[in-house]
Formats: sequence, structure tokens, C-alpha cells
Amino acid sequence: MTSAPELRGEDRADFDDVLHRALATTEMRTRLRRGVHTTALADWLRERVEASRSEIAANAAPEYARYLSARADAGGGSAAMRPRRVPPVGRWVRARRRLLPALAVLAPLLASMAAVVFLLLGHVLEVADAVPETADALVRAGWTAAVIAVLTGAAALAGLLVTALRHRSIPRPGPDRAARASAVDQARETWQRALLERGMLPFLRARLAEREQARPGRRTDRRPQRPRIGYASPDYASPGCGGPERLSGDASMPRADRHDAGA
Repeated sequence: MTSAPELRGEDRADFDDVLHRALATTEMRTRLRRGVHTTALADWLRERVEASRSEIAANAAPEYARYLSARADAGGGSAAMRPRRVPPVGRWVRARRRLLPALAVLAPLLASMAAVVFLLLGHVLEVADAVPETADALVRAGWTAAVIAVLTGAAALAGLLVTALRHRSIPRPGPDRAARASAVDQARETWQRALLERGMLPFLRARLAEREQARPGRRTDRRPQRPRIGYASPDYASPGCGGPERLSGDASMPRADRHDAGA
């Protein structure tokens, strides 16, 4: 019989998540509310779970072994299966990323329009022979704008090609990879469910039961019962007194007078 696989470090977060789910169940919340110090009792349970992590994880060893096998078939550790977190970027970096594509589109367009306008005005002035210096300056500005339009257009086209090649080099997940990733997620969910039902909840129930048994009994159980002290009313216990019906008849006559009357 092979030994149960030891819980790996990258799976401790899932183990802690199962512990939080167990403490959040209706049963555990009800049992924790019975105590006076609910937070202290929950912390005490977490300490017991941390000390018995391997023992609890061993109750879901078959599911954990299948999860490790599916994860290995899908391409290694869980770090490779989880999405990478993109580090936060600054405001200037975000603005630059938005500005460069806009310039790549607008610069060739604006330079081309300026080249057309300058060349057209320069040639019109040359034909009219009105202001030769202004016409020559407009023609030179037009050709300069045309060169800028060509250079910026070539730069934008090169950037577009580089971006396309970069995205093409990134491997896209095929059907097999997607199926393996789905199998890993299903195996992980099965393992967490088995860990919750067969490992975590029974362990918490046992620790709570032991704590309740270790507590001293209730005060009413340890207090000795007081003897009931009974006494009879002097109206009924005195030998010379009658019942209430006798007293009601001659209540106005004192006891000594009654004896004299009888004599």
C-alpha cells in the first residue's frame, strides 16, 4: 500500500480556503455561537487544524493524488496553470501606450494632408508668378511634409508587423490543452469537496466535542440540593386550637373567657 502524498506548499492556500468554508457552514457557526468567546474558539480551532494539517489532508489522499496527476499531465505545477498577475503600471506608462497607436495613425495622415496643401498652394503661386519666395517656401514645406508622411507611414507599418508577429508567437491553447485545464479544475474541486466532507468537518466536530466534555459541569449540577424545611401553621398544629371554621365562629371571644364560660 502506497503512502498518502504529502500536501505541497502551493496547495496550502486551497487547504486554508477549505478551512474557511468549514467554519462558515451553518453547523459550525451554530456550535461556535454556543460559547461565550466565539472568536477565541475559532482561533483555537485554527491552531488545532494547523497542527494536524497532514492528518486532515490524509483523509482526502486519493482525490489529492488524482489532482496531482491531472495537474502534471496538464503541464506541471499549479503556478503554470494559474493566470499570471500583470504588475500595475503607472499613469505615464498607460498614457504612452494609448498615445503611440494614435500617433502612428494620425502622423502619416496629417503629414500627407499638409504635403498636398503646401504643394498645391506653392505650384499655384508659381504659375501666377505673384510671390516667388512664398511659392518656393510652400513647395519645400510640401515636399518636407511628404517625406515625413512616408517615414511615419513606414514606421507605423513596421510597428504593426512587429505586433502581429509577437501575437503570432504566443501559443494559443488548443482543444487538448483546454480539456486538460478543465480536468485539472474538476479534480481540484473534487479534492476540496472530499477534504471538506471527510477531513475538515469531522476534525472540527471531534475537537469541539472534546472541548465540551473537558469543560466543568454546570453550576446547577454541582450545587447540593437544599432540604425543604416545612412547618405547620400554629392554627393547625397547636393542640388547643381548632380549625379555621371554629375560629370563624367565635373569633371575638378570647381563649380564657371561653374556659370561664364553660365552667
